[in-house]
Amino acid sequence: MTVIVDCLFCWLSWLGAVVVYTYFFINDYSVVTVINQNIPFIFVFCALFFTICGVYRSLWRYVGIGGVIRLATAVLLTSFAVYVLLRLKMGFWSNPGLGMMAFYFLLTATFFMRLYKSVFYALFVYCRRLLGKNASTANDPREPVRTLLIGAGSNATAFILNSDLHGNRPRRILGIVDADPRKHGYKLHGVPIYGDDDNIPMFIERLKIDEIIITIPSIGNEKLREIVKLSSFNRCKVRLLSGLSSDKAGDKLRDIDINDLLGRPEAVLDMREIGEWLNEKTVLVTGGGGSIGGEICRQLLSLHKAGRGSQIEKLVIFDISENNAYNLKEELTVNLNCDDDKVIVRIGSVQDQKRLDEVFREFKPSVVFHAAAYKHVPLMEQCPRLALENNALGTYRTALCADRHNVQKFIMISTDKTIKPTNVMGATKRVAELLVLGLNERSDTDFVCVRFGNVLDSNGSVIPLFKRQIEAGGPVTVTHSDIIRYFMTIPEAAKLVLEAGAMAKGGEIFILDMGEPVKITELAESLIRLAGLTPHIDIKIEFTGLRPGEKLYEELLLNEEKITETLNEKIFVVQPAPAAEYEEIADCMESALPEEQNVRAWLKRFVPEYQYIPETVFDKEALYGTKATVS
Repeated sequence: MTVIVDCLFCWLSWLGAVVVYTYFFINDYSVVTVINQNIPFIFVFCALFFTICGVYRSLWRYVGIGGVIRLATAVLLTSFAVYVLLRLKMGFWSNPGLGMMAFYFLLTATFFMRLYKSVFYALFVYCRRLLGKNASTANDPREPVRTLLIGAGSNATAFILNSDLHGNRPRRILGIVDADPRKHGYKLHGVPIYGDDDNIPMFIERLKIDEIIITIPSIGNEKLREIVKLSSFNRCKVRLLSGLSSDKAGDKLRDIDINDLLGRPEAVLDMREIGEWLNEKTVLVTGGGGSIGGEICRQLLSLHKAGRGSQIEKLVIFDISENNAYNLKEELTVNLNCDDDKVIVRIGSVQDQKRLDEVFREFKPSVVFHAAAYKHVPLMEQCPRLALENNALGTYRTALCADRHNVQKFIMISTDKTIKPTNVMGATKRVAELLVLGLNERSDTDFVCVRFGNVLDSNGSVIPLFKRQIEAGGPVTVTHSDIIRYFMTIPEAAKLVLEAGAMAKGGEIFILDMGEPVKITELAESLIRLAGLTPHIDIKIEFTGLRPGEKLYEELLLNEEKITETLNEKIFVVQPAPAAEYEEIADCMESALPEEQNVRAWLKRFVPEYQYIPETVFDKEALYGTKATVS
């Protein structure tokens, strides 16, 4: 349809040029007859040159200088071709002014046809700005959202001109903030460009801004945190414009999440090495329906995209939760087009030796990622025997099964809470480390551990709790004003676990670089700001006191452990001392576990650095400014 309209415009442009030119300059309409007799040639020239110049491949919704040049070139070539055609038909050259006028007419018509929506929308926005109200309209769905953009680049241009990016409500774009001083004082499609980010609160107040849209796709985490903090004092929501190259408009304007604020640059991995290691292997993931286990499954099935054709033969998801396992299987089937022969789910407990043997015998996995564990610190303090059975005994039975069935590598997912543990969860995971590393000395299977801290938005993490408290109007509860934790994103943790597994030779503890520690109080404040609210004013933060087994900070190394760098700057390796107590722990695992009331004493026996802090120590009045004594 566009081709036909362009051809009609070309014909009418020449007719119009002849009429105007003869009216003002010469009295000769014979050219009109020649033009009408050669309409097919004019149409062919127009369609040919517009196609060759790529006019019909341009996305005019996001027009740039390249699109303008292509259209102008096509119009120039078409006009020149018609001018030459007239020379051949008439036997003499017509006045060059006629060709120039036809060129201008055709260029104007074709430009207007492609940009009329953007022009009318810009006029509409300008009129609304002149006649608009000054009051904030954030809570009125009938009124446009008063919007401030951050970044006066190509994304800002696309957002201003394309109402499809604006979401479900109309917008009034009142200004743009850009750090480039050369742009200050100018306008972008009628929208004024203001000064630096430091003045954002002033602009919000002066322009009565309801929402800030960040249009800088490469903005850093630190800059993003600064903008969110500056805007929160005025209860202004901040959103991010991204993914303009995708086909789904709904995915382009999104809320900022905690990963955007605390996430780190994407880890650079040796995907070829990982792909070669896992190529055509059957991989079993225990706890595959959980946060880390599920992401490991996703990464395993994505290897063929980044690993130069390498891909696993089968993925076996082993989990005690049928719902988690089923939901993950459905997700992988839909998103990654995996069939039932590629992704297999088996339900079972890592404590069930018979079930483990059945699954290992059925699939004969070459690699096992052991992510199944109880991880919730306060709950495990209430159920120490269950923590010991699942985290230690379950790990030991899974590792023994891997040894019996000749698994090549067994990678256990550990935690920073194993270092000088003050809780049952950390102590039981430390026992699991000792068992796995001790078994490595007696087995042909390579047993290794990967130790890291908290992951953002994982099951049982503090972030979902904070979000629910904010939605309920507060208060947000933090155990201690000085408590800090290390965080990384779930995808980054899973990728680094895969690379650590590829590096492993057996008997190592791999430690992932967790970056800088984050104060939980600041984390809570960031989440409150992301909701468009002001910490300590709109949402209160209450300090409830450390819970049993909880520490102010976590560590990643024991005193006697020596750390060594690897080829990946985010992965370090520790060669631990031989697990001399392995056989004694193993005998206890195979014979009888302690009764509920004796679990902590049993853990203290095999993990001397375990420090049990009785619940009576956690007196809120004596908590701050004093150190808890250790029994």
